[in-house]
Amino acid sequence: MSEYKAPKMYGRKVAFSTRFTPDQHRLAAEAAARSGLSMAEYLGALIERDAGRTNKLDNPQEAELPLKNTA
Repeated sequence: MSEYKAPKMYGRKVAFSTRFTPDQHRLAAEAAARSGLSMAEYLGALIERDAGRTNKLDNPQEAELPLKNTA
């Protein structure tokens, strides 16, 4: 992998563009709805969970941008 380059910021967030199969999209939409998160929040929580960080799936009361999760 090439060296990481910081993306362009849009306020306090960055865009994340990807493509999913229709089945993956449906599964993500259903799981996000069950957890009360938007699809973007759901995908972000999965990324944080995979990295071993606290996230909105395992800790629903987690603040939107907790200081301990920002680097």
